Amino acid sequence: MAKNKKKIIAIVSALALLVAAVPVMSQATGVDSDNDATSTSDATSTSDATSTSDATSTSDATSSTDASSQKKEEENTNKIKSDGEVVQDGAVGKVDKSKWITLKDYKLVAENDTYKMFLYEPRLSIMLQNKKTGKIMESTLSDEKDDGNSNSVWNGYMKSGIVINAIKDAKNTYQVDLINNQNTINVNKESDGFTADIYFDEYQFGLSVNVKLDGEDVVVSVPDKSIKEDADGIYISTVSLFPLMGYTYLDDEEGYMLIPDGNGALINLDNKEGRYTTGFSQNIYGSDAGFDDSEVKTYLWDKIDMVEDANEVTAPIFGMAHTKQQLGYIAVVESGDKRASIEAHPNGVMVNYNRCFAKFKLRDIYVQPLNNSNSGTVTKAEEKRTHMDMTVRYMMLSGDDANYSAMAAKYRNYLLDNGLVTKKDDSYNTRVDFLGTDREEFLVGTRAVTMTTTENISDIFGELKKNGVASLISMYKGWQKGGLYNVPVTKYKADRHIGGTGKLTKLIKDSAKDNYQLYLYNDALRLNPSTNKLTYDMIKQVNKRTFKEEEKKEVYDTFYYLTPSKANEDLSELVSSYTDDGVKNLAIAGLSNTIFSYSLKGKFYTRNDTANDNIKLIGDVAKKTNLVLEQPVSYLWKDTNAFLDMPLGSSDYMYVDEEIPFLSMVLKGIIPMYSNYVNFEANKQEFLLQMVEAGVYPSFYVTYENSSDLIYTNSSDLYSTEYKTYKDTIVKYDKDLRKLNEVTKGSVIKKHEKLNNGVTVVTYDNGTKIYVNYTSVSRTVDGVKVGAMSYSYKAGETE
Repeated sequence: MAKNKKKIIAIVSALALLVAAVPVMSQATGVDSDNDATSTSDATSTSDATSTSDATSTSDATSSTDASSQKKEEENTNKIKSDGEVVQDGAVGKVDKSKWITLKDYKLVAENDTYKMFLYEPRLSIMLQNKKTGKIMESTLSDEKDDGNSNSVWNGYMKSGIVINAIKDAKNTYQVDLINNQNTINVNKESDGFTADIYFDEYQFGLSVNVKLDGEDVVVSVPDKSIKEDADGIYISTVSLFPLMGYTYLDDEEGYMLIPDGNGALINLDNKEGRYTTGFSQNIYGSDAGFDDSEVKTYLWDKIDMVEDANEVTAPIFGMAHTKQQLGYIAVVESGDKRASIEAHPNGVMVNYNRCFAKFKLRDIYVQPLNNSNSGTVTKAEEKRTHMDMTVRYMMLSGDDANYSAMAAKYRNYLLDNGLVTKKDDSYNTRVDFLGTDREEFLVGTRAVTMTTTENISDIFGELKKNGVASLISMYKGWQKGGLYNVPVTKYKADRHIGGTGKLTKLIKDSAKDNYQLYLYNDALRLNPSTNKLTYDMIKQVNKRTFKEEEKKEVYDTFYYLTPSKANEDLSELVSSYTDDGVKNLAIAGLSNTIFSYSLKGKFYTRNDTANDNIKLIGDVAKKTNLVLEQPVSYLWKDTNAFLDMPLGSSDYMYVDEEIPFLSMVLKGIIPMYSNYVNFEANKQEFLLQMVEAGVYPSFYVTYENSSDLIYTNSSDLYSTEYKTYKDTIVKYDKDLRKLNEVTKGSVIKKHEKLNNGVTVVTYDNGTKIYVNYTSVSRTVDGVKVGAMSYSYKAGETE
């Protein structure tokens, strides 16, 4: 029941399920992936994260005209010149050179062994100069680099160190910046930086911005206690801190922006020639069920899932690298991440500048139905803002380290130094998951469709052992009474159709003696109303309506989310129940990657509240069990013994130029990572090479019975799972990848390079090099011959 399970299109016939080549669309786009006008938002139209530009309004900040209509008007009136430049209607033109604000107008406010930090107060603009190289990184658009093609709103946006989106009269279409809006700024210089107290008189709100040098890092923060909202009905909606930090103009600089899409992706700093109307804009840790309704996917013939889910952001990071200038950063959203988005927009998206940043949301607007029929609605602002500090740490890069390999190393060290991950046993294991039982409709009610019993698993384990598979891990899905979709699970009681509780317990204990670890899979988030009584413990949205997750499935098509307190109660009861029987292996889904805001008994809880509850719950469970998590978000990495379902690609957004295994580069050698299921991949050889490149271990989802038995169950999309079909592949993958792991075990990835000849070289800190050839011809690199669509390696040599 993974939220982001990658699927291959299948055609359902009367006799069998056959694989068909049907174009896949990204759910986040809602349009065919070949369309340049792809939208990256997964939020609702009332959410700021849905904006197709990173500016909050295309009108003057004092205008009350709706932003969406002005956005469309602006898109229609913007012109694209032959060299790819965008020229906005109402462009203000270039600033006279005699009036340019330059470095001489900035004041030195902090200095350490590596950097000098300069400030121009009226714009809250900083320049960071590397003392060794003399290279400067700017945080706002300089007058010198201003092309004059932007209107006054965008000009103010790009030249302000902080940009606010304001809510007024239940509209969040007002941009507030330091250029176009009357303000007062009081700066207090400190030994390592400064604090700027900012107040916007017109809107009667303000805040403080702290900017510090911390070694080679720049830390920018807004303390929650500094935020003031003094006028009724006027609120701060979003805050963008240094939205142009490290910006570049068209293709003036070589390099790229790093975005946390999937495993990782790069947007090159080349001239996009105005091809894209939007960039990357995704909520950190996914959408918010407290505001966003569940979307029912598009299906072919009411059977076939036509939509591939977009990857969600699991780590609060972004980066910028000027590779020729040897300057860059990897940024971490340290606080406020639970209600923030990562924004990365290439040139041509409204303006001619490449920029990436974090946008924090304090308050949103929503549509409140006035009756149960939804015939009347009113737009309202959240009654209370989210209370949180907002902090971004920019870890600076220079020289040969201005690249994504160094970004990964920086982030890994940051995680380790701050206790956000701990080194786990990363010994090689193949992952072989099993489906026990599901349900299909039958006369009155449902009947069991049993796919893999405990006896079947025991036989499969024995066969794999005889074929040289020394160890593996397995998630047993659908082990519980009532089958896979009977959730939540509150007691350790196995379904009788798979053999019952006693046989399951014996299987787990006996298998462990052979180093075959069987984990009980549990979706600890959802409630199935068809198999459980409805209670008051299901989350309600901000508009007091119960959230429903709707899926077009054969038997069960509606699920609810449990409140954190109820999820805690149920999961704690389950853990207590089965640990009493000496069973400790547990795999958790749902809670591992989902946070939301919700209302309960007249009180509203934020995503921060949910995340804090989940952190405590998962931490407690980790102390009592051998815990693994399904595609966990970064704040839970310290508690998992494995990362299940590590994506190996990205969401294929049109503006992405390269996919890189960034998260794998961060976590390899720290936490063992397992792929999505091999048997649902169309090009299995390419997928194998991606696993080798990323240092990710393979995963299979198998059943003893033929998958055609599942045609009338919720698992009907599992079109190819029969164990005997994949036995030889499992054995071969295990043999080859276990051998490869012998030369990389315990080591971390030091460098990742994509060569012009189609070969990727991955260097480990023990000197081992892995060569992955994605081309159709053999290649030779460093004297190592690499076959077509194959890999090779050279162990033990230092660079």
